[in-house]
Amino acid sequence: KTGGRRYTAEIHKQTYSKDELWQGVVINAAVMLKDGSKLKETMGIINKTLEKNKLRVNTMDWHTASGTIGQFIGVIRVVLYGAVFVIFVVAMIIINNSLLMSTMERTREIGTMRAIGAGRAFVRRIFLFETGVLALIFGGLGAVVGAILMLIMKSVGIPASSDFFYFVFAGPRLHPDLLPQHIVAAVAVITVVGFASTYYPARLATKISPREAMGNEE
Repeated sequence: KTGGRRYTAEIHKQTYSKDELWQGVVINAAVMLKDGSKLKETMGIINKTLEKNKLRVNTMDWHTASGTIGQFIGVIRVVLYGAVFVIFVVAMIIINNSLLMSTMERTREIGTMRAIGAGRAFVRRIFLFETGVLALIFGGLGAVVGAILMLIMKSVGIPASSDFFYFVFAGPRLHPDLLPQHIVAAVAVITVVGFASTYYPARLATKISPREAMGNEE
């Protein structure tokens, strides 16, 4: 009478006492963890408790229980990982091109440092240090801004705009979760991408001889 979505939302709000659970018939029960990384550990504890009380109950994770739906979610995850990989490749190309242009513009400065005794390893370390500082500062700022946005979306929730998203979100709203290791991983990935993009420009800078650099007017 109230419609599928409203009916499901009302069902999720219902709670049952211990007596109602023991006197009724329960076909299955879902255990939702605050920390999803403890899934296997929790399943092990539940299995030991079931064996101890001689209860013939099977336990499985949500991927196995959902069947085709779990496989579909796995496909979506692979697509998202592929999209993130493409973004990283594009970012590396853009950073590499920017640093390459910056290296060419500082040819005379590099030649001056080489002329007064700076070795190739020293010039390479300068470029890598510059990239590391920029990656940590701006990568950290980006991670903080992203964390703030994630916390806002977690409290408000992302509404399902269609039946497809309602199905994928498993409800009317998606509440994304954010862990400290996610922020650390984001900054680490940004730093690695920055260093990988800096390698070729830094190597190119070490090949500039003082005579060629000092004599180059453009």
